[in-house]
Amino acid sequence: MTDFAPRRAMPILWIATLAALAACGGGSAAADTAAAAAPPLPAASAPVTPPVVASVCTAPIAATPTSGVAPSVGNGTPGSCTETALRAAVAANAVVRFDCGTVPATIAIGATIELPALRDTTIDGEGRVTLDGGGRARIFRLVNPNYRSNAKGLTLQRIALRNGRAPGSGYVAPNPANPACAYGYADGSGAAIEVRDARLHVIDVDFQGNAAATPGPDVGGGAIYAAGSLDVAIVGSRFVGNSGANAGAVGALQSNLRIVNSTFTGNRAGGTGMNYAGGAATGCPGVGHPSQGGAGGNGGAVTIDGSDDTDVLVCGSTFDANRANELAGALFRTANIAPRKTTLDRSTFSNNTARQGGALFIMNSAPLEITASTFSGNVAVLFGAAHLQNTRFDIVNSTFSGNEATLGLGGALFLNGSAPASTLRNATFAGNRASGGAGYFSAAIFGDTNFAIANTVFANNTTLDPFNPMQCGFAPATGTNDVQWPPTRAVGGAADSACVAGIVFADPLLGALAAGGGPTPTHAPAATSPLRGAGRDCPATDQRGNARNAASCTVGAVE
Repeated sequence: MTDFAPRRAMPILWIATLAALAACGGGSAAADTAAAAAPPLPAASAPVTPPVVASVCTAPIAATPTSGVAPSVGNGTPGSCTETALRAAVAANAVVRFDCGTVPATIAIGATIELPALRDTTIDGEGRVTLDGGGRARIFRLVNPNYRSNAKGLTLQRIALRNGRAPGSGYVAPNPANPACAYGYADGSGAAIEVRDARLHVIDVDFQGNAAATPGPDVGGGAIYAAGSLDVAIVGSRFVGNSGANAGAVGALQSNLRIVNSTFTGNRAGGTGMNYAGGAATGCPGVGHPSQGGAGGNGGAVTIDGSDDTDVLVCGSTFDANRANELAGALFRTANIAPRKTTLDRSTFSNNTARQGGALFIMNSAPLEITASTFSGNVAVLFGAAHLQNTRFDIVNSTFSGNEATLGLGGALFLNGSAPASTLRNATFAGNRASGGAGYFSAAIFGDTNFAIANTVFANNTTLDPFNPMQCGFAPATGTNDVQWPPTRAVGGAADSACVAGIVFADPLLGALAAGGGPTPTHAPAATSPLRGAGRDCPATDQRGNARNAASCTVGAVE
């Protein structure tokens, strides 16, 4: 594939931070060599207070009933709820409750509380307890020395964990003789909770202001870091303002992960240079292994890496105003060796920023299922909403709106190495931009379109380049019942290239992006829109969950 803009090194997968995991298959790699210095990141979006998330998706886990268990921390006064009392309670009790009086209580944590890894433990704050690390200490650590073997672990529910800090260790200084060499901390992940080979269930928990070490190619997980674990499930929880070199909120290495009905707001991956092997880093001592380059910066909210993990599920969740200095402002996933399934269902990715892939970077996923989801207002230097690499994807009933590549291609999507069996069906691409000027184009989709596109609308995706395709690429995809507008480029007025062979050029008369009755925002077509009745073989429902007439349905995500 020809390059049309400066390109950063491709990531190699997030390397295992534990030697035992590396011996068990963690962290492998193959990367391009680093290219010219990248232009500056887009301006960060201001974090906002996360909304209360409705139970859009069926939760895979439930809170442990604890009302019949006597409190083991506190005797009815705030002063009786101490770190010492909590430490003793988790050592002696399978279920920990608090009696701190009638007002919410905050317990200062001065040193990490080690939890038993080979026993099931429930800690229930009942919505009235905050554990505060004061920017000094990691709050919980749950570690079994084995690898993906242990089904016991922790249920953490109805509590807040704030200001935890994972102290960095094993620091490697930058190499002046070769700036490409990896540098930063080798350890320092999971500032609120660090987990290894243990179950972790998180239900209705607030994580705020927790900080993993930075910089470093392999450290991360500002709130949660799980390595070699069989079951990590997060339901109905909120992650605000957490940070790390990678994975500003949640890092998962060789760990099965499900995220349901949760919000991620204003989290940040603050490392730089990504993480790659070979190329300019050949011969470098590295931080975790030889010939390693970069110091992190991937996955503003969530990073997932591994060869032994299984399917990843994100359902009914919202990612807003998260930021990565390198790849994936919201969610980063690489599957080592064999492809893995990734499901993004009824979720919203908005106002996230990165150097590459404003919301997503997903590599080697088969299938990647994106259903009834919205990507809006995400901004990156290259590939405004998502970079999908070596992936077979099925994107259905989803909306890409107002995403922007500021100095690169692909205002919404960049697709590289896509499987021909991929599909794009009943999607809406509206108002995406490649705004860098001449030489920067394809405001909706850039890259491989060697798959079928059906019942999809491309509306007013614009560039400032008069010479190259404005909305998609040079070679049209195959497909049926698709609509594109306008027929000419915004600058220069030349005829635009068709996104799909035989596409209909017609003004779709889309309304503004708004709450339209479903769990994610959508663009509704006007009553007189030519999209209505122009589709065939649509899904049974639209993005909002409303029924469609498959034989005569509306083009785009909304019926």
